[in-house]
Formats: sequence, structure tokens, C-alpha cells
Amino acid sequence: MLRSTLLSAARPAALGSASRTSSLSTGRTLSTSASVLHKDSFTSTSPSSASPTSSGSTCSSKTATSSSNSSASDSTSTSQPAAATSTKPLVRESSTSPEELNSQPLPYLSFALGLPNPPTSAPASWREKRDRLISPEYRLASRKAIVKEATRGYFHDFHAIKSHGGKTWRAPPTLIRSDRSLWFPKISGTRLSDKSKVDTVAMFNNKVSIVALLGSKISEEHTKSFYHHTIHHLSPQSLHFQLVQINLQTNPLKNYLVSLFLSSLRSQIDPSFHHTYLLSNQDIELEKESIGFHNKHVGYTYLVDQKGRIRWAGCGFAEQAEMQALFNCTRVLLDRSRQGEEKSKK
Repeated sequence: MLRSTLLSAARPAALGSASRTSSLSTGRTLSTSASVLHKDSFTSTSPSSASPTSSGSTCSSKTATSSSNSSASDSTSTSQPAAATSTKPLVRESSTSPEELNSQPLPYLSFALGLPNPPTSAPASWREKRDRLISPEYRLASRKAIVKEATRGYFHDFHAIKSHGGKTWRAPPTLIRSDRSLWFPKISGTRLSDKSKVDTVAMFNNKVSIVALLGSKISEEHTKSFYHHTIHHLSPQSLHFQLVQINLQTNPLKNYLVSLFLSSLRSQIDPSFHHTYLLSNQDIELEKESIGFHNKHVGYTYLVDQKGRIRWAGCGFAEQAEMQALFNCTRVLLDRSRQGEEKSKK
């Protein structure tokens, strides 16, 4: 009797201590989860990295700068973070269907295109060529290019045109900032006017250039949709502005056929553009990604400043806003060039 009484009295005490222990452990778990949630919420509200395009390099009027600054301050003061949007170009991979890409909106170009170091017209010495060939960076880039080419079918670029017409991004409405812009690669070739050898480094010197990179008739129409409005309004007004067309034929057979019909090509191109029309068979496989050259059947249009830096870029057929953006950005660069000349004369 005494033993059963003691056991019945011990049970509530044990249950009470167990409940206290579970409540303490639950409290620790709740406090730990609360601290993790607080940490995650703090991380999610941190500001994102700056875009290479800035309100200071806007291609519209000065009032757009003040309005963009005010909108930026307003967005900073809000407590809710902006929704994350993808800024990666919509490049079709082998496992991605065109229908899937068509369902996604085209992102704006949000990063600078080009090479990190300025090219030069001087021919590379034997030592420079050797150092380049044995450098780890060059060998790694070559391996990546070979693997990428081997894992894609022959008609990959052709099928990629089914998604957004081959367009992988929308052109930005503003200039890429000068302190963040990168250099257009050196492309050598034959001038259409006199068959002389020339490279883009010499052609870009001290001139604002619209560069049309093309390789077929459809890509030529792509680039024309961008620059025809700008050329019509600005070309007769400035001596420091030019249109550079680069007919890039990396296929040896196709390059040979194009060279056989130069007279026919001259008849199709405006004579005023023969001097800046370049025929090239240069292999730019290692530079394609840096300049956003994702599809050989698509035309790419670049705005290059007097120092050879890419300040704006577009691809595929131009939208109305993109065509107007190229006109505005070109006019801004020409105005700055004119102001610099006036200051140097004073």
C-alpha cells in the first residue's frame, strides 16, 4: 500500500518536469527560428548591385535625369524590396524549347559588352603570340568554346530563331557609362571600296561609329531596322560619325563565294558606305560571348565611341523604342564630341 502511494505521487512530479523540459526546448527552437527569419529578411532587403547604365548617361533630355534620381530615391525609401527580375539573355540551350523561351519576356541588356583591355592595330610579336597561346586563360577559354560547339547541333542557331526571332535581349534606353564600358574587339578584313586591308581599331579612331555585325541577308535587314533612322538624320550633319558594316564569314567556302561576287555586292551597297564596309573571315569564337554574339543568323548593332568602347547594343529586328534609343544615344555622343572640340580650341 505504501509503495503504490509513493509511485502515484512520483508520477505527477515526473510529468511536470518533462513538461517544463519540453517547454524550454520549444522556447529555444522558437527563438532560434525567429533569429533565422530575421536574418533572412535582412538579407533579402539589401540593395542590389549597380547597373552599368546610369541616369547620368541618359539619352533623353536633362529632365529625365532628375526624374530618374527622384524615382531612385523613392524606391530606396520603400520598405518592400522590388521583385527580382532575370537580366540574363534568353540564349537557347539544347534542352530548351523555343516555345518555352517565347513564354518568357525579353530582358533588357543590363551589363557592359566588350573586352576588358583595349585592342591595338600593331601586329602581335612572336613572343606575344606565344604567351597568349600558352596562357591558362586562353587554353581554358578554348576548351570551353570547343565543348560548347561540340554539344550543339549544326542547325542550333537556325532553330533558335524560332524564339523571339533570334532576339536574346532588348537594347537599353540609355548609354552604358563610360567608366564601365568595354572595348570592341579588333576585327581585320578587306575594305569593299579598294580591297585594302584594314582593322576596326583604326576605323574607330576619333569617330562615333554605328557598327553593324552581319553575315547573311536577314541579319543585314536586322541591322538596318536599327540604324536607318539615325543614318538618315545624323549622317549628313557630322564629319565625326560613320556607319561601319562588318560582313563576317567564318565559313571558308562561304567567304570564298562572297569574294567572287564583290561586284554584285558593291551594286547592292550605297557607294557612300563602300569605304566603311568590311569583309572579314576572322574567327571570333573566343570573343563571341563577350560581345553578346549568340546567333550567326542574327544581326547585331553596336554604338561605339571615339575610343572604341561599346556604349550601346541591340540585336535582331529593332522595336520602335530601340530605334529611337539608338538615335538619341548617338546624338548625345556627337554633342559631347562637339563640346570637347570647342573646349580644346579655347
